[in-house]
Amino acid sequence: MKRIMILPIFFLQLSIAAQNSFQSDRLVKKWETPSILRTPESVCFDQQRNVIYVSNVAGGPSDKDNNGFITSLSPEGKILELEWCKGLSAPKGMGIAGNFLYVSDIDEIVKIDINLQKIVQRFPVNSAKFLNDITIDKEGFVYVSDMNDNAIYRIKNGAPELFIQSEQLNHPNGLFVSGSNLFAGLRDRIVCISLKSREIKDYILNTGGIDGIVSDEKGNYIISDWLGNVHLVHTKNPKVKLLDTTPEKINAADIEFIPSMNLLLVPTFGDNRVMAYELK
Repeated sequence: MKRIMILPIFFLQLSIAAQNSFQSDRLVKKWETPSILRTPESVCFDQQRNVIYVSNVAGGPSDKDNNGFITSLSPEGKILELEWCKGLSAPKGMGIAGNFLYVSDIDEIVKIDINLQKIVQRFPVNSAKFLNDITIDKEGFVYVSDMNDNAIYRIKNGAPELFIQSEQLNHPNGLFVSGSNLFAGLRDRIVCISLKSREIKDYILNTGGIDGIVSDEKGNYIISDWLGNVHLVHTKNPKVKLLDTTPEKINAADIEFIPSMNLLLVPTFGDNRVMAYELK
């Protein structure tokens, strides 16, 4: 008589989740941080100092609770300082210009002196509803998406201004500057915005929702959708799935890519880690 083993339901669920999760053979897992981060939303690489910064929401994404902070990591995934800089509420997107790290924080943009590890200036954006990602152009102008108001703001000459607002910008999130163009990730596409004329054109369609957007510096873009999907996209080629951790409910928030190391960094938001993959 054959014995029939009945697995507990939760073991069965774990098995199904493991089967349904996906990692492309183009990705090689390099490291992951301990799960001691607190709702990590964005990752930013400081090439000059060879340091990775991680924004920790540490609470509700819109809560002005002063609980948020920035963590510093080594490129090997070692936590250098968990609370490298404090005094924020719900920090999200980040960008570096010179010796300063700019961080979006609900309705203001925060300027941190990297050498001092100290907030040196705050730029309130009175009309902002939900500031999110940041990118910085070659002239040092800081661009910030407002996801809930179809708008993008810019810090120019030391003051924030409305750069563009349009119904064509359907919940802009991820931003990336290349040359004279600003690329914005929306709910279903990437659009290209001329920095000079501010004209909006569709760039890559049918992307799905976009949280982070980065370039691989080989003509492709890597996009994340927060839920746990990461894709490689191109203007002429079908999108390629690199990662899908949605069955495990592991998010993929505002990603970073370090071309010199071929290293993709994925903050897992509710899972409280940063995961690193080599992209072949």
